[in-house]
Amino acid sequence: MGCLISRNFWCMCRTAAEVRLGHYRAARPTLSRGVTAFQKCAVAVWSACASAAFCASGAHAAELQAEIQLNLCSDPAQVVQRLQLAQEGKLTTVWLFDTATQDLYRDGLRLRLRERGKRSELTLKIAGQNCLQTDPVLLNAHGKCEADLHGDAFDDVVSLTRSLDAQARAALLAPAVGRGAPLAAALSAVLDTNQRALLARRRGTTAGAPLIPQDIARLGPSTVRAYRHAKQPYVVEVWTLPGGEKFVELSQKLRRGAALARRSEIQQEVAAKGVVICADQDSQAQRKLELLVE
Repeated sequence: MGCLISRNFWCMCRTAAEVRLGHYRAARPTLSRGVTAFQKCAVAVWSACASAAFCASGAHAAELQAEIQLNLCSDPAQVVQRLQLAQEGKLTTVWLFDTATQDLYRDGLRLRLRERGKRSELTLKIAGQNCLQTDPVLLNAHGKCEADLHGDAFDDVVSLTRSLDAQARAALLAPAVGRGAPLAAALSAVLDTNQRALLARRRGTTAGAPLIPQDIARLGPSTVRAYRHAKQPYVVEVWTLPGGEKFVELSQKLRRGAALARRSEIQQEVAAKGVVICADQDSQAQRKLELLVE
């Protein structure tokens, strides 16, 4: 943020990204004897800038979102029955894209194609971010930054999604582009501008270098069924991989400040109904990739 106090003088202020949950630690300039009126003005404007940044940061922090993610280890049918869930919407088909050695995942990147009915969406996820520092220009109508909560750990994740038409979808799912350079080229062609920019930034690619690993593979398809309780805000998804392996994940989106307490409530409610909560609460994404590669 810049506060203009003369044609050639700017008082540069801290941005909201440099403020952490309302704690502003910048040292205010001090006045010595014999200061000029201009210097007094500069300090006054600096203070105004600091206050504005503080207030903006507080408002931004209050709006930060999180998604509780809870891994369940009971049989999917038991989870649905004991939590009194009903299936929601149509079956979703999911394709993941990565190399045999999970190069994208190791870079904190996840590339996913979801299909539901006639709708297809390509999503790029970038983990290890800071939502307070994310450029809002990149988070257009189809982007978001929110914290995934696994166990006690928050991980800020940027997600950029674009809808694909039938032609773009067919290009990604054609038998001839199942892996390697043809698939890398097809993926690069359908990424939107913001997805390409963030992918290049994260992978450190320069002009002319490939955005997508040339040994990438299309992994899947997996199917996902979503279930909800009539009076609960969470959703339960049951993933079924091509090999028959199943993963059950409960999730709920809410304000970040309320996430830990709400997660504890959900754990108590779920356990009281005889549903087993997995001992391992890390993200299941890597395990899915390992099974899909096999």
